Amino acid sequence: MGNEFDRYRHEHDKGVRTKISWLLKLPKFWNSPLSKEVIRIVDPQKGENVLDIGAGMGPASVEAASRGAHVVAIDPSRFMRTVLGLRRQFQKNPGLITVEAGVAERIPLPEGSTDVVCAVNAIHHWTDLEGSIEEIARVIAPRGRVLLVDEDFTDPKHPKHETHHDHEDEMTKVDVEVIKSLFEGWGFEAKGEKVSLSGVPVKLVEANSQ
Repeated sequence: MGNEFDRYRHEHDKGVRTKISWLLKLPKFWNSPLSKEVIRIVDPQKGENVLDIGAGMGPASVEAASRGAHVVAIDPSRFMRTVLGLRRQFQKNPGLITVEAGVAERIPLPEGSTDVVCAVNAIHHWTDLEGSIEEIARVIAPRGRVLLVDEDFTDPKHPKHETHHDHEDEMTKVDVEVIKSLFEGWGFEAKGEKVSLSGVPVKLVEANSQ
C-alpha cells in the first residue's frame, strides 16, 4: 500500500522544514472551530460509523467520537497520522477512533459501511475528483450523510484572502456545482453553496444517499 499512497502525498511528508511549518500551525489544526461546526451540522449519533477524510490532526474525528460515534480517520500523511494516533490515546474512549492510511480516491473501507462522511479543507487536495465521489458513494450506507467543506479563500471577506486567494491554482478547483452534480449522478440528493461557517466563507457540499 505504501507505494500507492506516495503519489497522493502532498507537502506534509517532504522534510523537516515542512513538519516544523505544520507544528507552528498546530493550534488551528488541533482545535478547529470549523471542524466542530461541521460535526455539529452533520450530527453523528452514538454508534454511527463516521469517515473523516483528510483528518489531519483530528479535530473533526475527536469531536465526532465525543458524541459516541465510531470514527475512521484517514490521511495520506504519516506525520499527521502519527499526531492523531497519539492524540486519540488521551481521549475518553480512544477505541472509538481508528487512524488509517488513506485518500479520498482510495478509501480503505468496505462497501456500504459508513453512515457519515465528512471532509474539512481537504477537497482541494483530491487528485481525482470524480473518483473520490465514486469512492464516497461506494462506502456510504443507505440514508447516509455527507458534508464536505473547504474554506473559500477567493472570497474577499476571508481574513486570509490576500495571501491565500490563489491557493487552488495548482490544486483541485473546488466548484460546488460540479461536486453537487457528481453526487447527483450517483443518486444522492445534494446541494452545493457558498456560505459562512464559524465566521469564515466556505464552499459547502451536502449530500444524502437514498
